[in-house]
Amino acid sequence: MGELHPGCALMVHLPKRQPSLYARVIHIDKLADVAVISYFPEKNSDGFQKNYVKRPVFLQISALQKRIAGQEFSVVDFETPSHWLLSDAQLRRNSQTDLIGKTRRNLRKWLARRRKSYLLIRPFVHGRTIDQVVLDPEFSRWPAERATALGHKSPSQVQRALNTFVLGLGLRNSLLPWYSNSGGPGKEKHSTRKTGRPREFADGQNRLEGVNCSETVRKIFALGWRKFKKPGVSSQVAFDNTLNEWFASSIRWEGSNAIVKLKPEAEQYSVEQFEYWGTHAPNAPTARQIERGDTHVRREYTRRQGKISDRHHAINGDGYLDSTGCDQTLVSSASRLKVISSPWRTEVLGAGHGIDYIFGSHVGFENPSSSTALLAILHASQDKVAYCAKNGIHIEPRDWLSMIFRHFFMDNGEGKNIVVMRTLEEIESGASYGATFQSINKSPIESNFNRAHRDLDHLTPGSTMGRRKRRGEPARAELARLNFQEFLHEDIKRILYHNNEEIITLPLVAMRRDGVEPTRRGAVEWFLANGYLSSTPQDLTALKVRCLPRLSGYLGSDGIHLYDPFYASKRVIQELVYTCDWLLRSDALGRLGGKRKTVEIHINPSDLSTCWTNLGGSLRMLHLKSSDPDLHHMTLMDWLSITRDDRLVAFLGKAAEQNRGLRRAAEIKEATTRANAERKAEIKAAGKKPTKSELKQGIRVNTALEKSAQTGIPKLSQAERKRLDEQPLFTSPPTFNTRTQTHGTKEIDNVMRQLLEE
Repeated sequence: MGELHPGCALMVHLPKRQPSLYARVIHIDKLADVAVISYFPEKNSDGFQKNYVKRPVFLQISALQKRIAGQEFSVVDFETPSHWLLSDAQLRRNSQTDLIGKTRRNLRKWLARRRKSYLLIRPFVHGRTIDQVVLDPEFSRWPAERATALGHKSPSQVQRALNTFVLGLGLRNSLLPWYSNSGGPGKEKHSTRKTGRPREFADGQNRLEGVNCSETVRKIFALGWRKFKKPGVSSQVAFDNTLNEWFASSIRWEGSNAIVKLKPEAEQYSVEQFEYWGTHAPNAPTARQIERGDTHVRREYTRRQGKISDRHHAINGDGYLDSTGCDQTLVSSASRLKVISSPWRTEVLGAGHGIDYIFGSHVGFENPSSSTALLAILHASQDKVAYCAKNGIHIEPRDWLSMIFRHFFMDNGEGKNIVVMRTLEEIESGASYGATFQSINKSPIESNFNRAHRDLDHLTPGSTMGRRKRRGEPARAELARLNFQEFLHEDIKRILYHNNEEIITLPLVAMRRDGVEPTRRGAVEWFLANGYLSSTPQDLTALKVRCLPRLSGYLGSDGIHLYDPFYASKRVIQELVYTCDWLLRSDALGRLGGKRKTVEIHINPSDLSTCWTNLGGSLRMLHLKSSDPDLHHMTLMDWLSITRDDRLVAFLGKAAEQNRGLRRAAEIKEATTRANAERKAEIKAAGKKPTKSELKQGIRVNTALEKSAQTGIPKLSQAERKRLDEQPLFTSPPTFNTRTQTHGTKEIDNVMRQLLEE
């Protein structure tokens, strides 16, 4: 039980009724044993709050405390209504920043009503405290005298304005209209007349005029949307089923034909009304979300889980493993005229703190399987110096670090089989598998694959661009130029740049304090060096809001983001994302639909851990959504200077990025030029240019031969052997030039046939 103090509220407890707010304590004089209370407006039989506010009354403190001790009343804190905390500037510009849902209120009219009400009582309250106003002997009869002086027939307006001003403890915004009677957020509007622009030809003959949906019809449409709108079912079909289910007055059959007669009011409803009210029901998905298989449970889970990087703190704790196609059409190492299939890429990505360091990779022609998964895991745990030297790249051990993970995140593909599970069990590791068609649990590696496609695969000649050939495009077999070794050389350079040179934003403030280089290699080395390894008595609410500075921000799908106050344009402050339990439990984030909602934040610049804002009609405290412990104890100026330095480092890194792009383009152009020269030489020696059909023939045999050349294990089917005997292995001239050695065509044919026979 709280202690009586000015500004607190009394809650009444009646038998067989829910506790409700009764009155607010306005004044207390313990020496005189006097307390002044002001009653809250009551509610009528329909549950709406009345506009009338009763006059304050004088009670004995001792008698009031006895009633509190007898549990008739209880003392609670008064929660200031959110519209009482609006500033004059917000009222003038009709601000909606404290609301998530739509509202029909007009704050400019509210401001006019507040000004009008205050002018009625200004001679009596201006420059005086609430105690002076309440204890004035003229308090009871002054409203009638003021109404007579103004020429009013009744003193009700003056009396209500004075009582409301006292109830708000002198807060001028308490004279604003009561919120519940002014179209609160999310309240539906019911009109008897059809709203919206009149329809053309709405004469009752060519096109129906239409009617408004009543509250019952809106509920029926919400039920029909939930019951009949399924993937593959159009909104029109679901609307027809809803009308047949709830609005059919009679159904008769003429043979096999059904004659359905609708109720008169249902003939003017439209499919647009059905879709509108169907999607406005709580947790109702849109038509696009239904086609994607999205549900409110999945949306709520996505909002709650936060950033993937926040779940992984140890650098060797968790890793991502996945495979993807290289989107490439390569040629054989033996001939530029032999086209082979696209290779596959399997990578192991570190999950710790969102660094996305690539620890292991396997590129080959094998389809994704348990073998490719285990090869990538093995490659991640080994030193890469010899591997890079084999492909013509010299590195130091720290240029490509190795790591053994305690746990792997995979999908239901190459990693979900008994071989991988048993192998991971033997090395005392584990794995978890995400749901089918749900990449949210391993989104970092999916994003990394998209970057690899844009950064390398789609820039080299013969790229499939990740899709089928479109009509009119040249055949990929005609564009193929690079062989497997040349492509692997470029892929290794891509990984080394990704790990060692690309500028990133360091995830922890302590890294910046220690002067760590802003690369993935620098971050991983810092984590290893620092042991980030797994084992193996006033209205305080109103006062606080009034004193705290206001910052502008927006409400996004994951919480509230802040804008940098030092820029006129809307620049988002990185890493400052705030959320609260109410925001996660409610469907407020789901109703945004991917749009940004502007909000106004009250925050202490010396404490970034919490902030306050008006949400859903009341003041909410939000917490910083970050796993960095130093960020919770940092000032706003320090963090803005750090983010500004990060942007400067990223800006300076753009020059290196541009130079790297120029080098990459020159290297690809040089390799393509050399390949074109060798290809033209082969065509000139053969005497004619191979046709498109000849280039596209024998791709499977060429791939099998290339795989045999790479692995040393020849394996051909009987059909491929028969086809190989009927045609020569190579169409190249008598001499074939590579980087390392020269062989004759017949000699190569004899060696390959001997290997195949063995």
